[in-house]
Amino acid sequence: MFSFRKKVFHKKLLMKAALRKFLQERIRTKITPALQFLLLINISVALFFYIFDIISGIDLHFYFSAYPTYSPHFHYYQLVTFMFVHSIDPLHIISNVLFLLVFSANVEKKLGFNSFIIAYFVCAWFGYIFINQAYSINKIQIEERIISTGISPEKIPINDRHQVDDKYYLKLNASQRNAMKEYNFVTSKTNGASGALFGIIVIYLFLNLLNYRKVLFILFGFYTLYENYQVLLESSTQINGSCYAHLGGILGGLIIVSIYLIIQLITKKQVILIENKRNSTRIIHTFK
Repeated sequence: MFSFRKKVFHKKLLMKAALRKFLQERIRTKITPALQFLLLINISVALFFYIFDIISGIDLHFYFSAYPTYSPHFHYYQLVTFMFVHSIDPLHIISNVLFLLVFSANVEKKLGFNSFIIAYFVCAWFGYIFINQAYSINKIQIEERIISTGISPEKIPINDRHQVDDKYYLKLNASQRNAMKEYNFVTSKTNGASGALFGIIVIYLFLNLLNYRKVLFILFGFYTLYENYQVLLESSTQINGSCYAHLGGILGGLIIVSIYLIIQLITKKQVILIENKRNSTRIIHTFK
């Protein structure tokens, strides 16, 4: 019994030490320019949308989130705005900010300001491409089920929140409701920077994989990717859009880090060639 308690006590000490190290490193880490920009714009937009909704009663999420490309509510400007728009649930913006703080600064220091911003946007766009494709495929399957119950998808009334009208839904029979229950998903909007953040996590892991000082962050990153994988496996349909957005972001991150590593390799070879030429020139001059 004493031995068991001793082990538990030591485990708690190790956990506290790891947490202390984690917090100390975060405090010491300078918030880089791109990170400052992303934090400022994400938090500002979230606060503005929340306050604007309280004052005017107008939810701006329905205008600046990104709808599927087949939706009549889709506009091209949404491809930029959606990644800075977050749901009303405060946990959404809080989780995005935490991921930014943990992974972004290190990646920005290695990629540079401009490349980091490009990587952020590219990963977010890959996330949208994946979720849009998943919704497009699933929409066909859902509409086929709806048609089989005697309902024409074109005649389904959509309310001002771009979802199936509640009164209409309540009038349907059990089989029709069952066929209709997932239709709101394929008419809904996409928002948030989770696709971009998952891409940044992948870049971080590849650039720091052999850095033993970052082991806590590396484990946290792998755990986050694993959790997304588990949810994706458990989804019986392609409705779980957030997981597909994450998957797209991961692919975007892999492409970005591959390009970065290729450029680094080419640059390193060029430096070696220049150094060899200089050394050869010095040897020649020495013999002369």
